[in-house]
Amino acid sequence: MKRIVIKLIAPLLCLIGLWSCSDDESSMSYGDKQWTEKTVAVVLPMEKGLAVHWERTLGMFATNFERAFKNHETGIRLKFEYYDEANADMQELARSLAFNDEVYAVIGGLYSSNAAILAAELTLVGKTFFTLATTEQLVRAYASTGYLWAMTETDITQCEVLLSKVINYGGKSVALLAKDNDNYGQTFIDWFAFQARELGLKNMGSYAYTPDNIADVSCQAMQSGTEYVICIPSEIEEMGPMLEAHKTQSLNGQSVPRMLFSDTAYGADVLKIHGDAAEGIEGVAFGADPESGFDVSYRTFFNATPTLGESQLHDAAMLIGYAAWHQQFNPELSLQKSLRAVVSGEDLNMGSWTGEDMGLVVDALAAGKSPYVRGASGHLRFDAKVFTNVLATTYYNFKVYNGQYIILDYNTSDGGNRTDATLAGWNWKASQMQNFNNSGEFDYPVHTGNWALLVASSKEWANYRHQADVLAIYQQLKQAGYTDDRIILIAEDDIADNVSNPNKGVVQVTIGGNNVYEQVEIDYRMSELQAKDILAILSGEKSERLPIVIESTANDNVFVFWSGHGVPGALCWNDDAYGIMGDQLDETFHRMREKRSYRKLLMMVEACFSGGVMEQCRNIPGMLFVTAANGDETSKADVFNGEMKVWMSNRFTSTFIEQITENKNIALRDLYYRLFINTVGSHVMVYNAENYGNLYSADMSEFINFKK
Repeated sequence: MKRIVIKLIAPLLCLIGLWSCSDDESSMSYGDKQWTEKTVAVVLPMEKGLAVHWERTLGMFATNFERAFKNHETGIRLKFEYYDEANADMQELARSLAFNDEVYAVIGGLYSSNAAILAAELTLVGKTFFTLATTEQLVRAYASTGYLWAMTETDITQCEVLLSKVINYGGKSVALLAKDNDNYGQTFIDWFAFQARELGLKNMGSYAYTPDNIADVSCQAMQSGTEYVICIPSEIEEMGPMLEAHKTQSLNGQSVPRMLFSDTAYGADVLKIHGDAAEGIEGVAFGADPESGFDVSYRTFFNATPTLGESQLHDAAMLIGYAAWHQQFNPELSLQKSLRAVVSGEDLNMGSWTGEDMGLVVDALAAGKSPYVRGASGHLRFDAKVFTNVLATTYYNFKVYNGQYIILDYNTSDGGNRTDATLAGWNWKASQMQNFNNSGEFDYPVHTGNWALLVASSKEWANYRHQADVLAIYQQLKQAGYTDDRIILIAEDDIADNVSNPNKGVVQVTIGGNNVYEQVEIDYRMSELQAKDILAILSGEKSERLPIVIESTANDNVFVFWSGHGVPGALCWNDDAYGIMGDQLDETFHRMREKRSYRKLLMMVEACFSGGVMEQCRNIPGMLFVTAANGDETSKADVFNGEMKVWMSNRFTSTFIEQITENKNIALRDLYYRLFINTVGSHVMVYNAENYGNLYSADMSEFINFKK
């Protein structure tokens, strides 16, 4: 582990690092002023010239913050201990900082994967963690703890800003190039197709690369025929193959798309690594509010351009300093509660980040007032529910020109409209919803019984949510009066007694919720079946291997709920990515129709890209299909358990259960509306509605017949 401990107290123009060690909190007398010192760990990449940037910014902060106490006999000093994010054993470091009582707070995690490790350990023990990382999953996972403070909006917003640039440039089509199975790239992969559709852009594909095939996949993206490629390198070195693929396309005389990079491409280390090859790159990165004057001051003092995240680093330190000062007058409050008080101030605007400005805030806090706080990065407003994300971020539209970054323009989101976005991911546009015509009532046979098929198509602890959701639906059906001989439940059953489960025999979909594993009767383990067996079970084809199947008649309604993974065009089964294709389901459903083995059938699918499967099932009377996502989108997990390190449910399923619990007779059209509005990050879709009947009068009671 590479560790640098620097105490920055020198004047602004002579920032001298003094090697020192001291207790987290001690009263030290300097002249006639009494100082209380707090230790803050800073975990950021230190190589390729970045250490100098962090030291400059925190040195500038320390000098200005000391001046802020000129009217007081006491004051707060922050001592910064630096750790190299790029070379540390992050798991070991995270645990060390979590249990180090001398560390007052932690700032760090420029890289999303490292931020996730830090958050997991720090928030579990209640240690305050400010992060510069922007991945959406980090926020969703740890927002509920109250100890995570993200200094930018998530990459959901950055993705939107990048796509907006395409529109501003007059583009009509766009593709995405991002790293597969990566914390940083995943946010863009999850949201790109959704947002492109919302903005009216033609999606030319998402190209997910690995370290082994990045060159080939980059070429595929450049040759996709799109006008723009949104490039999301997770590491700076990965920009090389992307730039080379673009250059090759140009040299071959082929049409070349315009590349727009994410914030990874902005920083002093980018120019050091790529040199002349970086000339002309453009994109979007978060930075300082131009009205704050931070960038101008930085260039004046240091003759250099701030690197990615410097203004956010400054403001994180500033908020910690303010909260420590607030605690001096409110000793009964924790750091967390003092932070919330500081960022919730509604009194006069006290300026920004300079020593004079901070002095006004310090004076106001000492007088018991609640000043409105701003910083180098802009308004420091956080969502009012869990105080996780700053609500407004300034984004640079940058370009490299003559070996230097120039800022072409700025984008700033309206924080007042972002509260729901930071908590839930997106402010939905109802105009995107499907409309259903009143197609009249179909002539259905008498309804005499119900059957259900519940399928969890994954296994292992990491996929906890799929089995948990299916078990939760099972419990709903049992409460509704279903008997086990009318429910076929398929699940691997490897999570209730898993070695990672701290509560053996317990499966929940909410923290502290009911045990959905109680008195469960599982008919088949997933590993006992092949994907094609599901089709046989559904269509009632008994065999020695499959003695339990759906034996419905023309008077029975059939409810199917599927939860698992999906890929474009298929539902995954165990380790088979293409377990069940849309045309296979379509054939099975038509066969059921010919056999008159159902009255009505409702199938709900919680899986990524699920719409692309169910849209292939067409022209089947009496069947309705509802999917968590369309054919281009991933679906989103919901409710992260920090102790168990797993997602406990999926948003589509948790919303469905919530709705049918509140309204036992909810109309299918109203259910769709609620699912659409509350299922964050994907478009809930309905297929084959024209062959089903009037969704305004048909309701869920036909499938989940609750006890009266």
